[in-house]
Amino acid sequence: MLTAVILLFLFLWLYLKRSAYNPYDGKYSHSSYYDCTFTGPEKCTERILSVIRQAAGTSRLVPASRLTGDRGERGADLLLIHESGIYALTSADLSGAISGNPAGRYWIQTFRSRFPACRNFFYSPFLINKRSLDLVQWECRDMPSLPCYSLAVFGPKGILLTSGGLGENRWAVTLTDFPGLMADIMRHNRRYLRPEQVELIYERLSGKYGKSA
Repeated sequence: MLTAVILLFLFLWLYLKRSAYNPYDGKYSHSSYYDCTFTGPEKCTERILSVIRQAAGTSRLVPASRLTGDRGERGADLLLIHESGIYALTSADLSGAISGNPAGRYWIQTFRSRFPACRNFFYSPFLINKRSLDLVQWECRDMPSLPCYSLAVFGPKGILLTSGGLGENRWAVTLTDFPGLMADIMRHNRRYLRPEQVELIYERLSGKYGKSA
């Protein structure tokens, strides 16, 4: 009897630990406590890269491993330095329904098909991107009008409920819509940076945060 009570309390503790909303936890919240603590969401970075590599114009890429802040916080998955501006891109391939406030700290992943219904919280992709864009703006503070774009790209596993242009040069899109969005932004924005400026920004970031591949 005592063993059954202990197991019941253990189950309830793990369930509450899994589903609780902790506003101070920047980790990805998954459907198990283990995944929440030790793993992150599946990425679709390689598919994003295949689109970026086809973009016309002068560009340079800086990977996520070079984009950590002074306290080690993770930055964007990719930073694209292009003649049309700076693009910070974060990706996730999440199941369920994805929604969020563009200005909020957390977004929500909802599983309506489960019983009981489950809602997980994950750190805002736009705040993750902001960490990288802040680094760029600091290193390039002599270029105050540098155009910066923040993109959150979601894979095909789930349904993206908050999508499209979200103001302040922010977009949340599916992987399917991503190529069209990039082409549209680059087509409708003048070539702000000359090739030598693209190289200058890349060298500044590389010199500060390490050489990229």
